[in-house]
Amino acid sequence: MKKIIITCPKCKGKMKIMDKVAKYRCPNCKEIYKFTHFSRFIQKITGFFGGVYQTFKDIKHNFITKYKNTKATYNYMKQMKQNMKNNPNWSNYHKEQAENKKMKEAQKPNFWDRFKKN
Repeated sequence: MKKIIITCPKCKGKMKIMDKVAKYRCPNCKEIYKFTHFSRFIQKITGFFGGVYQTFKDIKHNFITKYKNTKATYNYMKQMKQNMKNNPNWSNYHKEQAENKKMKEAQKPNFWDRFKKN
């Protein structure tokens, strides 16, 4: 059986009970709590809506986090672009990278070269 956590109606302490109809004693105030079919139904309904609420809360948190990360990345790239304009050697770096890429592509065999006779 699955265990659930409920609050004691008298002392508002938390109790861990089995998910079945029975009588349970609160470990904090020793009050006997009767877990009925109705209270089990209410517990399941509140658990469902609590899960839906938590899902929307997580989605909102993810949107906010992704927005903040995107904003930070944009600001970082803007700063990098400004630094690249100020550094004259940076453009040489990109030229070297482009030349290296062209050299690698030139060394790759063509698809039709396989069918040519040697």
